[in-house]
Amino acid sequence: MPHLNIFLSHLNIERKLAELLQTAIARDFIGLTDFFVSSDRTTIPAGDKWLPRLIEGLARSDLHMVLCSPESVKRPWINFETGAACLKNIPIIPVLHSGLNPRQLLPPLSEFESVSASDSEGVQKLYGRIAAILGSRLPDSKLADLLLEIEAFEAGYRNLLDVAAKCESTPTSVVTLRSPQVLCVTSNQFLSLRPDDFGVIQAAFPETATHRRELSSRSVRDALMHQSFDIVHVATYVCPKTGDLIFSDVDLDSLGEACQPTDVIPAEAFVDLIKNANTKLVVIASCESFELAVEVLSVSDVISTRDMISVDVFAAWIENFYQALQVKTLSEAFDYAVKASRAPMKLYAKQNLLIRKADKDIGAAIQEAVTG
Repeated sequence: MPHLNIFLSHLNIERKLAELLQTAIARDFIGLTDFFVSSDRTTIPAGDKWLPRLIEGLARSDLHMVLCSPESVKRPWINFETGAACLKNIPIIPVLHSGLNPRQLLPPLSEFESVSASDSEGVQKLYGRIAAILGSRLPDSKLADLLLEIEAFEAGYRNLLDVAAKCESTPTSVVTLRSPQVLCVTSNQFLSLRPDDFGVIQAAFPETATHRRELSSRSVRDALMHQSFDIVHVATYVCPKTGDLIFSDVDLDSLGEACQPTDVIPAEAFVDLIKNANTKLVVIASCESFELAVEVLSVSDVISTRDMISVDVFAAWIENFYQALQVKTLSEAFDYAVKASRAPMKLYAKQNLLIRKADKDIGAAIQEAVTG
């Protein structure tokens, strides 16, 4: 019996749905499928690792599944992965969820027959295509529980995006940070992969910003416990499942599949440290980790990357942002820096745990659907 390698594209905040489908397909096709899971995760120094890994995953793939939502189809790199699969003549299945319909798809995704994740007929069609590629019979699967889990995910996911949109559109208070104290949180491995890039970023900070760098969980804890920092830049690995900050060396090929670091600051502990240091803003520069942003938003405003970003563009954003802080409020400086650099950044306003609760409601809704 042949083996099927499936390349699965999705946003990091859609990982629960990706896990549901991956688990069900692996179970129902009795281990005849292997998944290469693409996640919404980018790092400045590890950026050169992403493309070769993507190409390698596509080269091994027999099928390309794309989780398509109103949010994910806006992301250029989702379409980039689909375009790469097209060039390699890999069969592509757009899996629609959370209110997206086929008419909303744009090329290249619109060129392929899509299925609906929460529709019984759609899941059966997905299973039928997998069985056809494998040359096997359609498994006798009971999909009722899976559909309940998917419906619960969609309800929580839409709620999460609604709250996130509220956080993004809510103006921050008129905070002014004329000469901010800035702490950069990174790691030796993260720094060593692209040291020249960090030089470019370091040089972008104007003299008005006091910029300090710490490389381990202990030094970060000591700094945040004993000093105040207006702004904290997160430029280290972040677990896409938990939002934990990772300082020990990690296997870049497995990051996101299993986070078991030896040197780590849990997201909840990081929030307490940020609160203790009276931090006004956290910039998540290493990746788009909504899990970490969710936690931090209870105590601080957050700026995070929205898509992959080059070092030069990010450095341009930093330079413009800190210069604008001399004469503008935080939110005004952010708006100016985005326009001046065209960096794909988002600003989220502190929301007193509302968004944190929304994120946790996804898991609670799925658990209730399964057990109830």
